[in-house]
Amino acid sequence: MTKIIKFRIIIFIVSILISYLLSDNYQNMLGFVLILSIGIIHGANDLLIIKKYSKKDTLRGTMSYFLYYLSFVLLGFIFFYLFPSVALLTFVLVSIYHFGEQHWEANKLSNQINPVKRFFLFIFHGSLFFIIIFINNIEIVNTVLISFNITPLIFSYLKIVLYALAFLYILNLFYFRETRKHLFAEILFFSLLFLLTINSTLIFGFAIYFIFFHSLLSIKDQVKFIYNNNKPENIKKYILSAMPYFILAIVFLILFYLLTDLGTTDILPIIFTFLAAITFPHVLVIEKMYGNMK
Repeated sequence: MTKIIKFRIIIFIVSILISYLLSDNYQNMLGFVLILSIGIIHGANDLLIIKKYSKKDTLRGTMSYFLYYLSFVLLGFIFFYLFPSVALLTFVLVSIYHFGEQHWEANKLSNQINPVKRFFLFIFHGSLFFIIIFINNIEIVNTVLISFNITPLIFSYLKIVLYALAFLYILNLFYFRETRKHLFAEILFFSLLFLLTINSTLIFGFAIYFIFFHSLLSIKDQVKFIYNNNKPENIKKYILSAMPYFILAIVFLILFYLLTDLGTTDILPIIFTFLAAITFPHVLVIEKMYGNMK
């Protein structure tokens, strides 16, 4: 059993226990803390990544990248304000690919298979994650969807989609020689995810995946790309360099919450709008980073 599989099992078991011990309010508080700390930090050094693969280390170049990146984020917010339903669906689709990409990069498999196989692995993994978390939190998910003017999901249809996706994913993993050895690990992963999300809140279940199975793994790869290794002193440099952008993001989130009327007092639409706006440019940066690492 590999280290990454052992890590996943431990995180799931601890998280499941926490979900039984904590009330929904405390689960949400813990989830928000994780998302708004590690979750934001993992995307706060995109400019360093851009600087590394662009090989332009000038003040003018850095300022240009910052302004371009900030403009992209602002366009994301405008996109949500003008077309909330389309923007949320776009966020989910982009996240499906992004989460799947990070998962399979952690499995050290992406370089061994052709782009088409890799693409479908990413899509199957990311889609299963969202379907599972949606189906086990259907009421709160539909509340969020309604706030974005999207038709609520139907539980029975979601179950059919879940069974179909799971079957196709297992078939895909078993069919290809390169992925066959990962079949048991993937079944175990999604079984434990299902157990977690069936008892936890939407925010807590999402946060556990987003932080421990995405953000931390992404940070590890980013540190290696920026500084050429994952030594503790470089992780410290990474965190310190992320602080100004992290603080700026939190201030922007607070202002967005205070000044924007989304027709609801619920914090969830605010959080997902904010995450989506900063996710769109981040996904492009990470995709380019992995392309340069290969």
